[in-house]
Amino acid sequence: MASASTSLSQSQNSVLTEDEEDLEDYRPGGYHPVSIGDEFNNTRYVVVRKLGWGHFSTVWLARDNE
Repeated sequence: MASASTSLSQSQNSVLTEDEEDLEDYRPGGYHPVSIGDEFNNTRYVVVRKLGWGHFSTVWLARDNE
């Protein structure tokens, strides 16, 4: 799994539009920094793309490698 600081720097390189969440929201107590290609649960899940976001969450599509 990528570290939070690595993911945050990678997410800063992504293209954000005005109607998306602010990068300042990716912090402790806010959104968990996630980038396309991040792996979770010992590489079982790989982030494919962002599906959407709201004021309380961001929804990511992940591939289950099992």
